[in-house]
Amino acid sequence: MKIKLLASAISAALLLVSLSAGAQEDSNRYSDGTVQRGPYLTNTGADNWFIGLGGGVNAMYDNGKFGGYGLAIDANIGKWFTPAVAFRVGYHGLKDAAADPVGWFTGANPFNLHYGYADAMWNLATTLGGYKESRVWNPILYGRAAAMFTSPVGSKNIGHEFGLGGGLLNEFRLGKHVGLAIDLSALVSREKEWRNGGRFSFFPTATAGLVFHLGKSGFVRHANALPAIDIPDPAVIEDLQSQLAKAKSDLAAANSNAANLRNQLARFNNLQDGKTYDYKNGLFTETVVKEVESQMVVPEILYFDLGKATLTGRELARLEYYAENTFKKDQKLLVTGCADLGTGTKEANERLSKQRAEYVKNVLVNQFGYKADNIETKADVMPGDAPIKGRIVTIEVTK
Repeated sequence: MKIKLLASAISAALLLVSLSAGAQEDSNRYSDGTVQRGPYLTNTGADNWFIGLGGGVNAMYDNGKFGGYGLAIDANIGKWFTPAVAFRVGYHGLKDAAADPVGWFTGANPFNLHYGYADAMWNLATTLGGYKESRVWNPILYGRAAAMFTSPVGSKNIGHEFGLGGGLLNEFRLGKHVGLAIDLSALVSREKEWRNGGRFSFFPTATAGLVFHLGKSGFVRHANALPAIDIPDPAVIEDLQSQLAKAKSDLAAANSNAANLRNQLARFNNLQDGKTYDYKNGLFTETVVKEVESQMVVPEILYFDLGKATLTGRELARLEYYAENTFKKDQKLLVTGCADLGTGTKEANERLSKQRAEYVKNVLVNQFGYKADNIETKADVMPGDAPIKGRIVTIEVTK
């Protein structure tokens, strides 16, 4: 009889697992609100494990009466295989009081009840509303098969029986790896071990505690779960293929035209604006213009008054023109000062000639920015048919 009862419990658990697995593939609602359809990737052996610890109260209903209430502890470990289906095993220990004085127990004598259990779990929220890892409340139904051991307090006599039951686990998310669990369960067992002549006893329990999620949590959809698409009409496919062939042909023609234009433009690539080029045999070559520096054949002349070593305003204007337009500041210049031979002594004329040359050099350096090292001075006495032709300074380019 016990073997049949255990087989029935295992069959019921497997049936619940199969129904849950089928239901959980119907939908998947992600955190952004979008609904997707299963299936999900199978997690690894180390993922989605959980441990539950809790405590609470229990009672015993026997022969139409409730016995006293006692304390209960509960510890379990399990694993979620899909977003909706899990399996756990655990230990439940409690102390209770018999309701009927007939049998093992007399009056309200307490007794100990321990049992190990296996639960097949089904997440209602995921099945009905789609998977959402961040959901705050997850109501979870489960079916239970248990191996039960009882003994009166203070007695070494131990009774054993099998039980079947189920419950509702309410898990409230506190964080990614921890949740608050409120577990309401009930277990049914034959009364053979509790009371002579009885048929069944009923054990309701309520516990509260924490659930700790280990390893990786959450599930992802399978990469190959692609949405179905409508296959277009063959005529549409043929038209698209024709358009593709024409596009390839047009692209080839455009590439050929571009290559031709690049060849035509290649000969112009190195041309620069503002330069002059010669064109011959399809090629451009830059026209080389040689600059020819002009040399002054006749020096520029400045005139001085009799006995003066400075220029008048009119002659200074002439010197300004020469400095800014005739000569260049990087040229080598020879400045020759002269005096007429027919006026004054030779010594006085030589001194005056030198003064006039130095005066012109100083004007070029100090007023027009010429370099003193580039200007050579020389003194001379000029004979002539008119005295004014000897009272001069000449400027000429030497290099």
